[in-house]
Amino acid sequence: MYENLKKIREVAEETAKEMDYEIYELTYRRSRGKYELKISIDKSKGNVSLDDCERFSKAIGARLDIEDIIPDSYNLVVESPGAEREIRDKNDFERFIGENVKLLLNKPVEKRMVLIGKLKAFEDEKIVIKERDTGRDFETKLDNIKKANLRLEL
Repeated sequence: MYENLKKIREVAEETAKEMDYEIYELTYRRSRGKYELKISIDKSKGNVSLDDCERFSKAIGARLDIEDIIPDSYNLVVESPGAEREIRDKNDFERFIGENVKLLLNKPVEKRMVLIGKLKAFEDEKIVIKERDTGRDFETKLDNIKKANLRLEL
């Protein structure tokens, strides 16, 4: 199954690149006796729409059928990472400057383990967030972040 997953990922990434998407997450697992291939797509500009998911689903489904990578019947689910998606790497922090975020910290910054506010800057492994409650800027290093997510509202 590992070899299949590797090939599925390669095909999914090729297809996504051709369509100006990227693969945010991909899982292939058996649940309740059925196989499910779940692919979460993202794009660098704007949000992923239902039309985006439908277009990608048709394209990847056709490619997987042609290449006959998955021997069993399966359900294909294509989705977006969601409005409050996880921010996972440096590129995401750069991309989401100006957006509302929630940061869970490993070590407190001025007695705070959670910072919620607007992401103001990301430079040299440092993140600056304008906190919603105080309006003050707080700074922390990237390696101090346990988890980060976008927030719909402040």
